[in-house]
Amino acid sequence: MSAPPIRGRRPRFWWIAAFLLLSSAACSFILHHGTSQCDTDTDCEKFGSHPSCQNGVCVSSGLGPAACSYFTPPAAPVQPEDFRNQCSTAACVPFDNCVRLGVCGDAGPPIVLPEAAAPTPPVDSGNTTPTYPKCVDPSAGRGNVVFISGSSTWPPLMKKLAPIVIANGGPVPVFQTTSSCGAVASIYNGTPMVDPSPGSSASYAQYFGADGTAVNCLLGSVGMPVDIGASDVYAASCGFVTDTGPTDHPGAIQAIAFVVPSTSSETAISAEAAREVFGLGGNDGGTSPWIDPTRYFVRNATAGSQQMIARAIQVSPNEVWGQDQGTATKLVSNMELLLMSQADPAIGFVSVTTYDPARGKLRALAYQDWGQDCAYLPDSTKDSMDKQNVRDGHYPIWGPIHFLTPQQPSDAAASFLQIVALPVPTTALVDAYVASSMVPTCAMGVQRAGMTDIGPLSAYTPPVSCGCYFDSTTGGAPANCVSCTSSSMCPAGRTNCNLGYCEIE
Repeated sequence: MSAPPIRGRRPRFWWIAAFLLLSSAACSFILHHGTSQCDTDTDCEKFGSHPSCQNGVCVSSGLGPAACSYFTPPAAPVQPEDFRNQCSTAACVPFDNCVRLGVCGDAGPPIVLPEAAAPTPPVDSGNTTPTYPKCVDPSAGRGNVVFISGSSTWPPLMKKLAPIVIANGGPVPVFQTTSSCGAVASIYNGTPMVDPSPGSSASYAQYFGADGTAVNCLLGSVGMPVDIGASDVYAASCGFVTDTGPTDHPGAIQAIAFVVPSTSSETAISAEAAREVFGLGGNDGGTSPWIDPTRYFVRNATAGSQQMIARAIQVSPNEVWGQDQGTATKLVSNMELLLMSQADPAIGFVSVTTYDPARGKLRALAYQDWGQDCAYLPDSTKDSMDKQNVRDGHYPIWGPIHFLTPQQPSDAAASFLQIVALPVPTTALVDAYVASSMVPTCAMGVQRAGMTDIGPLSAYTPPVSCGCYFDSTTGGAPANCVSCTSSSMCPAGRTNCNLGYCEIE
Protein backbone atom coordinates (compact mmCIF):
# COMPACT_ATOMS: atom_id res chain seq x y z
CA MET A 1 0.00 0.00 0.00
CA SER A 2 1.35 3.35 -0.93
CA ALA A 3 1.90 6.00 1.74
CA PRO A 4 -0.57 8.95 1.77
CA PRO A 5 0.74 12.43 0.98
CA ILE A 6 1.92 14.46 3.92
CA ARG A 7 -0.66 17.17 4.56
CA GLY A 8 0.46 20.73 5.08
CA ARG A 9 3.55 20.28 2.91
CA ARG A 10 4.04 21.35 -0.69
CA PRO A 11 6.37 19.65 -3.10
CA ARG A 12 9.97 20.81 -2.93
CA PHE A 13 9.85 22.34 -6.44
CA TRP A 14 7.24 24.86 -5.18
CA TRP A 15 9.80 26.38 -2.81
CA ILE A 16 12.38 26.50 -5.60
CA ALA A 17 9.94 28.28 -7.91
CA ALA A 18 8.96 30.73 -5.18
CA PHE A 19 12.59 31.46 -4.39
CA LEU A 20 13.38 32.10 -8.06
CA LEU A 21 10.33 34.33 -8.44
CA LEU A 22 11.22 36.45 -5.42
CA SER A 23 14.85 36.61 -6.51
CA SER A 24 13.81 37.78 -9.96
CA ALA A 25 11.56 40.50 -8.55
CA ALA A 26 14.28 41.68 -6.14
CA CYS A 27 16.71 42.19 -9.03
CA SER A 28 14.60 45.09 -10.23
CA PHE A 29 15.46 47.00 -7.09
CA ILE A 30 18.62 45.66 -5.44
CA LEU A 31 21.36 43.97 -7.38
CA HIS A 32 23.85 43.52 -4.58
CA HIS A 33 22.99 43.26 -0.87
CA GLY A 34 25.41 45.10 1.34
CA THR A 35 27.67 46.33 -1.46
CA SER A 36 27.49 49.17 -3.99
CA GLN A 37 26.58 48.39 -7.57
CA CYS A 38 29.46 50.44 -8.98
CA ASP A 39 32.39 52.66 -8.16
CA THR A 40 32.94 54.19 -11.62
CA ASP A 41 31.00 54.55 -14.87
CA THR A 42 33.11 51.72 -16.28
CA ASP A 43 31.53 49.32 -13.79
CA CYS A 44 28.14 50.05 -15.40
CA GLU A 45 29.12 49.33 -19.00
CA LYS A 46 27.84 45.74 -18.77
CA PHE A 47 24.26 47.07 -18.61
CA GLY A 48 24.53 48.79 -22.02
CA SER A 49 23.30 52.25 -23.15
CA HIS A 50 26.17 53.90 -21.24
CA PRO A 51 24.67 54.34 -17.75
CA SER A 52 26.53 56.40 -15.17
CA CYS A 53 27.53 55.51 -11.63
CA GLN A 54 25.73 57.72 -9.13
CA ASN A 55 26.10 57.06 -5.38
CA GLY A 56 27.03 53.46 -6.03
CA VAL A 57 24.07 52.77 -8.34
CA CYS A 58 24.08 52.44 -12.15
CA VAL A 59 21.63 55.02 -13.52
CA SER A 60 20.28 54.98 -17.06
CA SER A 61 21.70 57.72 -19.28
CA GLY A 62 18.73 57.86 -21.65
CA LEU A 63 21.20 57.89 -24.55
CA GLY A 64 20.38 56.27 -27.87
CA PRO A 65 19.95 54.79 -30.38
CA ALA A 66 21.20 51.34 -29.40
CA ALA A 67 24.28 51.33 -31.64
CA CYS A 68 25.18 55.00 -31.17
CA SER A 69 28.78 56.23 -31.03
CA TYR A 70 29.72 57.03 -27.45
CA PHE A 71 32.55 59.41 -26.53
CA THR A 72 33.85 59.76 -22.98
CA PRO A 73 35.17 63.32 -22.42
CA PRO A 74 37.65 64.63 -23.35
CA ALA A 75 37.20 62.41 -26.41
CA ALA A 76 34.94 63.97 -29.07
CA PRO A 77 33.52 63.14 -32.51
CA VAL A 78 35.96 63.54 -35.40
CA GLN A 79 34.62 61.87 -38.53
CA PRO A 80 31.32 62.89 -40.20
CA GLU A 81 29.70 59.60 -39.17
CA ASP A 82 30.77 60.27 -35.58
CA PHE A 83 28.69 63.45 -35.46
CA ARG A 84 25.72 61.90 -37.26
CA ASN A 85 25.55 58.83 -35.02
CA GLN A 86 26.82 60.02 -31.65
CA CYS A 87 24.71 59.12 -28.65
CA SER A 88 22.02 61.60 -27.74
CA THR A 89 18.91 62.02 -25.62
CA ALA A 90 17.14 63.60 -28.60
CA ALA A 91 14.20 61.87 -30.28
CA CYS A 92 15.42 59.45 -32.96
CA VAL A 93 12.89 58.75 -35.74
CA PRO A 94 13.48 55.69 -37.97
CA PHE A 95 13.28 55.90 -41.75
CA ASP A 96 13.80 52.57 -43.49
CA ASN A 97 15.28 53.16 -46.95
CA CYS A 98 15.08 49.44 -47.72
CA VAL A 99 11.33 49.22 -47.05
CA ARG A 100 10.37 52.66 -48.34
CA LEU A 101 12.64 52.94 -51.38
CA GLY A 102 14.05 49.51 -52.04
CA VAL A 103 17.49 50.97 -51.30
CA CYS A 104 19.12 48.34 -49.08
CA GLY A 105 22.64 48.11 -47.70
CA ASP A 106 25.21 50.89 -47.61
CA ALA A 107 24.74 52.06 -51.20
CA GLY A 108 21.62 52.35 -53.30
CA PRO A 109 21.30 52.09 -57.07
CA PRO A 110 22.96 54.87 -59.07
CA ILE A 111 20.67 57.80 -59.80
CA VAL A 112 20.81 59.65 -63.10
CA LEU A 113 19.15 63.01 -62.69
CA PRO A 114 16.76 63.92 -65.52
CA GLU A 115 15.92 67.45 -66.45
CA ALA A 116 13.89 69.09 -63.70
CA ALA A 117 10.27 69.99 -64.22
CA ALA A 118 9.73 73.57 -65.29
CA PRO A 119 8.75 75.72 -62.29
CA THR A 120 5.54 77.65 -62.21
CA PRO A 121 6.28 81.37 -62.72
CA PRO A 122 5.62 83.58 -59.68
CA VAL A 123 2.11 84.96 -59.60
CA ASP A 124 1.77 88.55 -60.87
CA SER A 125 0.90 90.65 -57.85
CA GLY A 126 -0.57 93.44 -59.98
CA ASN A 127 1.47 96.12 -58.20
CA THR A 128 0.76 99.70 -59.14
CA THR A 129 2.79 102.68 -57.95
CA PRO A 130 1.62 103.26 -54.35
CA THR A 131 1.83 106.31 -52.16
CA TYR A 132 4.34 104.94 -49.66
CA PRO A 133 6.64 107.26 -47.66
CA LYS A 134 10.23 107.81 -48.80
CA CYS A 135 12.78 105.39 -47.39
CA VAL A 136 15.13 108.32 -46.75
CA ASP A 137 13.46 111.23 -44.97
CA PRO A 138 15.57 113.27 -42.52
CA SER A 139 12.49 115.17 -41.33
CA ALA A 140 11.00 111.83 -40.15
CA GLY A 141 14.20 110.65 -38.45
CA ARG A 142 15.44 108.60 -41.40
CA GLY A 143 18.46 110.60 -42.45
CA ASN A 144 20.95 107.94 -41.35
CA VAL A 145 19.92 104.80 -43.24
CA VAL A 146 21.61 101.49 -44.13
CA PHE A 147 20.34 99.78 -47.30
CA ILE A 148 20.16 95.99 -47.10
CA SER A 149 19.05 93.60 -49.84
CA GLY A 150 18.55 89.91 -49.38
CA SER A 151 16.82 86.67 -48.51
CA SER A 152 13.10 86.47 -47.83
CA THR A 153 13.89 84.75 -44.52
CA TRP A 154 15.50 87.92 -43.10
CA PRO A 155 12.60 90.35 -42.37
CA PRO A 156 11.66 88.61 -39.08
CA LEU A 157 15.29 88.95 -37.98
CA MET A 158 15.42 92.61 -39.05
CA LYS A 159 12.34 93.21 -36.91
CA LYS A 160 14.38 92.02 -33.89
CA LEU A 161 17.67 93.71 -34.82
CA ALA A 162 16.34 97.17 -35.74
CA PRO A 163 15.43 98.21 -32.16
CA ILE A 164 18.91 97.19 -30.95
CA VAL A 165 20.68 99.05 -33.76
CA ILE A 166 18.63 102.24 -33.43
CA ALA A 167 18.88 102.23 -29.61
CA ASN A 168 22.67 102.13 -29.95
CA GLY A 169 22.80 105.11 -32.33
CA GLY A 170 23.05 103.04 -35.50
CA PRO A 171 21.34 103.65 -38.84
CA VAL A 172 17.71 102.88 -39.63
CA PRO A 173 17.65 99.58 -41.58
CA VAL A 174 15.93 99.66 -44.97
CA PHE A 175 15.48 96.11 -46.27
CA GLN A 176 14.31 94.86 -49.66
CA THR A 177 13.49 91.18 -50.16
CA THR A 178 15.24 89.72 -53.21
CA SER A 179 17.04 86.38 -52.69
CA SER A 180 20.29 85.14 -51.23
CA CYS A 181 22.06 85.08 -54.58
CA GLY A 182 20.41 88.37 -55.50
CA ALA A 183 21.95 89.85 -52.37
CA VAL A 184 25.37 88.49 -53.29
CA ALA A 185 25.05 89.92 -56.82
CA SER A 186 24.07 93.32 -55.46
CA ILE A 187 27.43 93.54 -53.69
CA TYR A 188 29.66 91.85 -56.28
CA ASN A 189 28.06 93.60 -59.26
CA GLY A 190 27.01 96.83 -57.58
CA THR A 191 23.33 96.30 -58.46
CA PRO A 192 21.23 99.01 -56.75
CA MET A 193 17.97 98.57 -54.89
CA VAL A 194 15.07 99.90 -56.99
CA ASP A 195 11.32 100.21 -56.65
CA PRO A 196 9.34 97.47 -58.44
CA SER A 197 7.91 98.36 -61.80
CA PRO A 198 4.07 98.38 -62.09
CA GLY A 199 2.72 94.84 -62.35
CA SER A 200 5.93 93.30 -61.03
CA SER A 201 5.89 90.60 -58.34
CA ALA A 202 9.03 92.07 -56.77
CA SER A 203 8.91 93.45 -53.23
CA TYR A 204 9.03 97.07 -52.12
CA ALA A 205 11.68 98.10 -49.67
CA GLN A 206 10.72 98.47 -45.99
CA TYR A 207 12.21 100.58 -43.25
CA PHE A 208 12.25 99.18 -39.73
CA GLY A 209 11.46 101.55 -36.88
CA ALA A 210 12.72 101.68 -33.31
CA ASP A 211 9.92 99.33 -32.25
CA GLY A 212 10.67 96.86 -35.04
CA THR A 213 7.66 97.83 -37.14
CA ALA A 214 8.22 97.42 -40.90
CA VAL A 215 6.79 100.07 -43.25
CA ASN A 216 6.86 99.88 -47.05
CA CYS A 217 8.80 102.78 -48.54
CA LEU A 218 9.97 104.19 -51.88
CA LEU A 219 13.60 104.28 -52.99
CA GLY A 220 13.18 106.93 -55.67
CA SER A 221 13.55 107.00 -59.44
CA VAL A 222 17.22 105.94 -59.56
CA GLY A 223 17.23 103.57 -56.58
CA MET A 224 19.88 103.28 -53.88
CA PRO A 225 23.24 101.47 -53.66
CA VAL A 226 23.21 98.40 -51.44
CA ASP A 227 25.29 98.73 -48.26
CA ILE A 228 24.86 95.12 -47.08
CA GLY A 229 23.86 91.96 -48.92
CA ALA A 230 21.95 89.60 -46.62
CA SER A 231 22.47 86.02 -47.78
CA ASP A 232 21.73 82.58 -46.35
CA VAL A 233 24.66 81.05 -48.28
CA TYR A 234 28.26 81.75 -49.20
CA ALA A 235 28.93 83.80 -52.33
CA ALA A 236 30.66 80.80 -53.92
CA SER A 237 27.33 78.91 -53.88
CA CYS A 238 25.97 81.65 -56.14
CA GLY A 239 28.83 81.25 -58.62
CA PHE A 240 31.04 84.14 -57.53
CA VAL A 241 34.82 83.92 -57.11
CA THR A 242 35.51 84.92 -53.54
CA ASP A 243 39.32 85.10 -53.36
CA THR A 244 39.26 88.89 -53.43
CA GLY A 245 36.70 91.65 -53.37
CA PRO A 246 33.70 91.93 -51.00
CA THR A 247 33.93 90.92 -47.35
CA ASP A 248 31.76 88.22 -45.76
CA HIS A 249 30.77 88.77 -42.14
CA PRO A 250 29.22 85.42 -41.04
CA GLY A 251 26.53 85.66 -38.38
CA ALA A 252 24.26 83.34 -36.43
CA ILE A 253 23.41 79.80 -37.53
CA GLN A 254 20.23 79.08 -39.49
CA ALA A 255 18.80 75.63 -40.24
CA ILE A 256 16.70 74.56 -43.23
CA ALA A 257 13.96 71.93 -42.80
CA PHE A 258 11.80 69.71 -44.97
CA VAL A 259 8.16 70.51 -44.16
CA VAL A 260 4.75 68.94 -44.75
CA PRO A 261 1.20 70.02 -43.82
CA SER A 262 0.34 69.35 -40.19
CA THR A 263 -2.30 66.81 -41.31
CA SER A 264 0.28 64.73 -43.19
CA SER A 265 0.97 61.25 -41.85
CA GLU A 266 4.70 61.55 -42.59
CA THR A 267 7.24 62.28 -39.84
CA ALA A 268 10.66 61.68 -41.39
CA ILE A 269 12.64 61.62 -44.63
CA SER A 270 16.07 60.33 -45.56
CA ALA A 271 18.70 61.92 -47.81
CA GLU A 272 18.13 59.07 -50.28
CA ALA A 273 14.37 59.67 -50.35
CA ALA A 274 14.74 63.45 -50.62
CA ARG A 275 17.12 63.00 -53.54
CA GLU A 276 14.65 60.79 -55.37
CA VAL A 277 11.83 63.27 -54.67
CA PHE A 278 13.54 66.52 -55.62
CA GLY A 279 16.09 65.06 -58.03
CA LEU A 280 13.90 62.52 -59.81
CA GLY A 281 10.41 63.94 -59.42
CA GLY A 282 9.32 60.98 -57.30
CA ASN A 283 11.19 58.33 -59.30
CA ASP A 284 8.07 56.99 -61.05
CA GLY A 285 6.11 56.59 -57.84
CA GLY A 286 8.99 55.09 -55.87
CA THR A 287 8.83 57.69 -53.12
CA SER A 288 5.21 57.32 -52.01
CA PRO A 289 3.42 59.45 -50.91
CA TRP A 290 5.62 62.18 -52.49
CA ILE A 291 5.00 61.24 -56.11
CA ASP A 292 3.45 64.41 -57.58
CA PRO A 293 5.91 67.23 -58.46
CA THR A 294 3.02 69.72 -58.55
CA ARG A 295 2.87 69.16 -54.78
CA TYR A 296 6.57 69.92 -54.25
CA PHE A 297 6.76 73.38 -52.68
CA VAL A 298 10.20 74.73 -53.60
CA ARG A 299 12.03 77.96 -54.35
CA ASN A 300 14.63 78.50 -57.08
CA ALA A 301 18.40 78.31 -57.48
CA THR A 302 18.88 81.90 -56.25
CA ALA A 303 17.26 81.09 -52.89
CA GLY A 304 19.48 80.09 -49.99
CA SER A 305 17.09 77.36 -48.78
CA GLN A 306 17.21 75.61 -52.16
CA GLN A 307 20.98 75.97 -52.35
CA MET A 308 21.38 74.36 -48.92
CA ILE A 309 18.86 71.56 -49.44
CA ALA A 310 20.24 70.71 -52.90
CA ARG A 311 23.79 70.44 -51.60
CA ALA A 312 22.69 68.28 -48.67
CA ILE A 313 20.89 65.75 -50.90
CA GLN A 314 23.43 65.97 -53.74
CA VAL A 315 21.20 67.51 -56.40
CA SER A 316 22.09 70.52 -58.53
CA PRO A 317 20.28 73.63 -57.21
CA ASN A 318 19.18 74.29 -60.80
CA GLU A 319 17.70 70.80 -61.19
CA VAL A 320 15.27 70.69 -58.26
CA TRP A 321 11.80 69.47 -59.18
CA GLY A 322 8.76 71.36 -57.94
CA GLN A 323 6.78 74.59 -58.07
CA ASP A 324 8.60 77.84 -57.28
CA GLN A 325 6.61 79.64 -54.57
CA GLY A 326 8.39 82.99 -54.97
CA THR A 327 9.19 83.63 -51.28
CA ALA A 328 9.46 81.64 -48.07
CA THR A 329 6.35 83.34 -46.70
CA LYS A 330 4.29 82.39 -49.78
CA LEU A 331 5.57 78.83 -49.61
CA VAL A 332 4.24 78.49 -46.06
CA SER A 333 0.90 80.19 -46.75
CA ASN A 334 0.28 78.17 -49.95
CA MET A 335 1.03 74.89 -48.19
CA GLU A 336 -1.31 75.84 -45.34
CA LEU A 337 -4.18 76.19 -47.85
CA LEU A 338 -4.02 72.54 -48.92
CA LEU A 339 -7.03 70.38 -48.16
CA MET A 340 -6.55 67.37 -45.89
CA SER A 341 -6.86 65.03 -48.87
CA GLN A 342 -3.89 66.82 -50.50
CA ALA A 343 -1.67 66.75 -47.42
CA ASP A 344 0.23 63.48 -47.79
CA PRO A 345 1.61 64.11 -51.32
CA ALA A 346 2.79 67.60 -50.32
CA ILE A 347 6.35 68.38 -49.27
CA GLY A 348 8.61 71.42 -49.33
CA PHE A 349 11.52 73.06 -47.56
CA VAL A 350 11.98 76.34 -45.78
CA SER A 351 14.25 77.95 -43.22
CA VAL A 352 13.50 77.08 -39.61
CA THR A 353 13.19 80.82 -38.93
CA THR A 354 10.14 80.73 -41.20
CA TYR A 355 8.88 77.32 -40.07
CA ASP A 356 8.87 77.88 -36.30
CA PRO A 357 6.14 80.57 -36.33
CA ALA A 358 4.04 78.23 -38.52
CA ARG A 359 4.20 75.22 -36.19
CA GLY A 360 0.76 73.69 -35.85
CA LYS A 361 0.00 74.44 -39.49
CA LEU A 362 3.12 72.78 -40.88
CA ARG A 363 5.28 69.98 -39.51
CA ALA A 364 9.04 69.65 -39.91
CA LEU A 365 10.25 66.22 -40.99
CA ALA A 366 13.06 64.57 -39.08
CA TYR A 367 15.98 64.18 -41.51
CA GLN A 368 18.22 61.12 -41.82
CA ASP A 369 21.51 62.09 -43.46
CA TRP A 370 23.73 59.88 -45.61
CA GLY A 371 25.14 57.11 -43.42
CA GLN A 372 22.99 58.09 -40.44
CA ASP A 373 21.21 55.47 -38.32
CA CYS A 374 17.96 57.42 -37.86
CA ALA A 375 16.38 60.80 -38.52
CA TYR A 376 16.56 63.89 -36.32
CA LEU A 377 14.72 67.21 -36.14
CA PRO A 378 16.65 70.47 -35.72
CA ASP A 379 15.34 70.43 -32.12
CA SER A 380 15.63 67.57 -29.61
CA THR A 381 11.86 66.88 -29.84
CA LYS A 382 8.96 68.00 -32.02
CA ASP A 383 7.76 70.40 -29.31
CA SER A 384 11.06 71.90 -28.19
CA MET A 385 12.90 74.94 -29.56
CA ASP A 386 16.40 74.12 -28.29
CA LYS A 387 18.10 73.47 -31.68
CA GLN A 388 20.06 70.78 -29.85
CA ASN A 389 20.61 68.63 -32.94
CA VAL A 390 21.92 71.59 -34.94
CA ARG A 391 24.27 72.55 -32.13
CA ASP A 392 25.82 69.08 -31.69
CA GLY A 393 25.93 67.86 -35.31
CA HIS A 394 23.02 65.39 -35.45
CA TYR A 395 21.08 67.68 -37.84
CA PRO A 396 23.31 68.71 -40.76
CA ILE A 397 21.32 71.14 -42.96
CA TRP A 398 22.46 74.49 -41.56
CA GLY A 399 24.90 77.30 -42.11
CA PRO A 400 25.67 80.84 -40.99
CA ILE A 401 23.80 83.82 -42.28
CA HIS A 402 26.03 86.27 -44.16
CA PHE A 403 26.39 90.05 -44.05
CA LEU A 404 28.23 90.92 -47.28
CA THR A 405 29.80 94.34 -47.82
CA PRO A 406 32.08 95.92 -50.41
CA GLN A 407 35.77 95.70 -49.50
CA GLN A 408 35.45 99.28 -48.24
CA PRO A 409 32.08 99.25 -46.46
CA SER A 410 30.01 102.39 -46.19
CA ASP A 411 29.88 104.22 -42.87
CA ALA A 412 26.29 103.05 -42.44
CA ALA A 413 27.27 99.41 -43.03
CA ALA A 414 30.22 99.65 -40.64
CA SER A 415 28.03 101.19 -37.95
CA PHE A 416 25.34 98.51 -38.37
CA LEU A 417 27.83 95.65 -38.23
CA GLN A 418 29.61 97.03 -35.17
CA ILE A 419 26.35 96.53 -33.32
CA VAL A 420 25.03 93.21 -34.72
CA ALA A 421 28.29 91.34 -35.47
CA LEU A 422 30.01 91.65 -32.10
CA PRO A 423 32.62 89.01 -31.24
CA VAL A 424 31.24 89.06 -27.69
CA PRO A 425 27.43 89.17 -28.10
CA THR A 426 25.23 91.14 -25.75
CA THR A 427 22.21 89.64 -24.02
CA ALA A 428 19.91 91.68 -26.27
CA LEU A 429 21.66 90.41 -29.40
CA VAL A 430 21.52 86.76 -28.31
CA ASP A 431 17.84 87.24 -27.45
CA ALA A 432 17.19 88.64 -30.95
CA TYR A 433 18.74 85.60 -32.63
CA VAL A 434 16.97 83.16 -30.29
CA ALA A 435 13.62 84.87 -30.96
CA SER A 436 14.34 84.46 -34.69
CA SER A 437 14.97 80.69 -34.27
CA MET A 438 18.66 81.07 -35.00
CA VAL A 439 21.63 79.91 -32.96
CA PRO A 440 24.33 82.45 -32.09
CA THR A 441 27.76 80.92 -32.68
CA CYS A 442 28.52 81.28 -28.97
CA ALA A 443 26.00 78.45 -28.35
CA MET A 444 27.37 76.05 -31.00
CA GLY A 445 29.34 72.88 -30.34
CA VAL A 446 30.22 72.16 -33.98
CA GLN A 447 31.46 74.20 -36.92
CA ARG A 448 31.88 73.74 -40.67
CA ALA A 449 35.25 73.62 -42.37
CA GLY A 450 36.10 76.12 -45.11
CA MET A 451 34.04 78.83 -46.76
CA THR A 452 31.52 76.44 -48.22
CA ASP A 453 27.93 75.41 -47.58
CA ILE A 454 27.24 71.96 -46.06
CA GLY A 455 30.98 71.46 -45.50
CA PRO A 456 32.43 68.79 -43.18
CA LEU A 457 31.81 69.19 -39.45
CA SER A 458 34.34 69.49 -36.67
CA ALA A 459 34.06 70.02 -32.92
CA TYR A 460 33.94 73.66 -31.86
CA THR A 461 34.46 75.59 -28.65
CA PRO A 462 33.49 79.25 -29.17
CA PRO A 463 35.93 81.91 -27.90
CA VAL A 464 33.08 83.21 -25.74
CA SER A 465 30.44 80.64 -24.81
CA CYS A 466 26.75 81.28 -24.17
CA GLY A 467 25.33 77.75 -24.30
CA CYS A 468 23.84 77.87 -20.80
CA TYR A 469 22.11 81.18 -21.45
CA PHE A 470 20.80 79.88 -24.78
CA ASP A 471 19.40 76.79 -23.03
CA SER A 472 17.83 78.92 -20.32
CA THR A 473 15.84 80.85 -22.92
CA THR A 474 14.76 77.84 -25.00
CA GLY A 475 13.57 75.36 -22.39
CA GLY A 476 15.73 75.56 -19.29
CA ALA A 477 19.43 75.39 -18.46
CA PRO A 478 20.73 71.87 -17.68
CA ALA A 479 21.91 70.90 -14.20
CA ASN A 480 25.59 71.54 -14.96
CA CYS A 481 24.89 75.22 -15.72
CA VAL A 482 25.67 77.39 -12.69
CA SER A 483 24.24 80.91 -12.48
CA CYS A 484 26.66 83.71 -11.63
CA THR A 485 27.20 87.45 -11.46
CA SER A 486 31.01 87.29 -11.66
CA SER A 487 33.64 84.74 -12.70
CA SER A 488 34.77 84.41 -9.08
CA MET A 489 31.57 82.46 -8.42
CA CYS A 490 32.34 79.83 -11.08
CA PRO A 491 33.71 76.32 -10.40
CA ALA A 492 36.72 74.68 -11.98
CA GLY A 493 36.08 73.73 -15.57
CA ARG A 494 33.55 76.52 -16.05
CA THR A 495 35.47 79.56 -14.94
CA ASN A 496 33.95 82.33 -17.08
CA CYS A 497 30.75 84.16 -16.16
CA ASN A 498 29.01 84.93 -19.46
CA LEU A 499 25.46 86.28 -19.68
CA GLY A 500 24.73 85.17 -16.12
CA TYR A 501 26.10 81.60 -16.33
CA CYS A 502 29.44 79.89 -15.75
CA GLU A 503 30.88 78.75 -19.08
CA ILE A 504 34.00 76.89 -20.26
CA GLU A 505 35.21 79.91 -22.25
